[in-house]
Amino acid sequence: MKKTGVAVKKVILDYPIALFVLLAVLFGVLFVPHFVSVYNMKNICLQLCDLLVIACGYTFVELNAGTDLSCTSILAVGSVVGAYVMVFLFPEAPLLGTVAGIVTILFVGAIFGAINGLAVVRLKMPSFIASMATMLIGAAFATWFASFALGKTSIGGLPQSFIVLGGSGNYFFVPIIIALCMWGLADFLLKRTKFGRDVYSVGTNPKAAHISGIKVKKTVFWMFMLCALFAAVESILLTARNQAGMSNLGSTMFLNIVSAVVIGGTSVSGGFGGVRQTFLGSLFIVLINNAMNLIGVEWYTIMLVQGLLILLATILDYMVKNSRYRVKKAVKEE
Repeated sequence: MKKTGVAVKKVILDYPIALFVLLAVLFGVLFVPHFVSVYNMKNICLQLCDLLVIACGYTFVELNAGTDLSCTSILAVGSVVGAYVMVFLFPEAPLLGTVAGIVTILFVGAIFGAINGLAVVRLKMPSFIASMATMLIGAAFATWFASFALGKTSIGGLPQSFIVLGGSGNYFFVPIIIALCMWGLADFLLKRTKFGRDVYSVGTNPKAAHISGIKVKKTVFWMFMLCALFAAVESILLTARNQAGMSNLGSTMFLNIVSAVVIGGTSVSGGFGGVRQTFLGSLFIVLINNAMNLIGVEWYTIMLVQGLLILLATILDYMVKNSRYRVKKAVKEE
């Protein structure tokens, strides 16, 4: 009985957001008009896909108590550059253009990830400063490339073979499958590989990790690379969903990304959490935003609620940290 109680307490401490997700669902079902309609359920699924992929990537950086402000700029740069490749370089070969566009967007993400990772591990720059620089550069480049170089703010005419990745028409489940695969990949890396164990060790205590033989710099570098590559995948999905390359794509997403990761339960001080918590956090944010939009809540009130939730999650993180360690110790003793 004691062992069962300790195990239940461990689950509650590991996934504290689960109860709030349930309450959000109940609130939507009971008090929000059209919340359970087929159309709205589809919207919730697609919004969850949009947030989940990029939030999973951000989780890697958060596990090292870092930040990556440039992830939203990757969305914009990848979108306009990828669209340019598809529309202007392969106008007569849509399938080849789709492949080339996807590879280009992923390459954009790899460039951002490499720059951020090298700036942090080689130049010893704080991740906030390094990623802020690449964010500003990326946002400026996306605007210049679309508005000044091409004379437009968006690039339409994308091939149909690419647009289906956004879930249009009968292809509703395509982005859902992609998002679940990316989430599964992130969870596998964190829970089933040596790299995942290294991520948690480095996030908990980088000096101790180094002494134990873990290549700390290499691990941190790949955290930023994965964050950027997941953002690139999200750029593909959002560009396909909007059926155009957009220079301001994802410009308002960063608050939702941080909210999903932190409110989900990944520690702001690193070393604890994961994409399982991020999945619940993403679902909670999507449900709350969707419900408040349906009942006509103003955007600034939504931002206020998210800000308060992040503050509350941060406070709770520090409050439950000692309890979490005590529970883990008790489980081991049992």
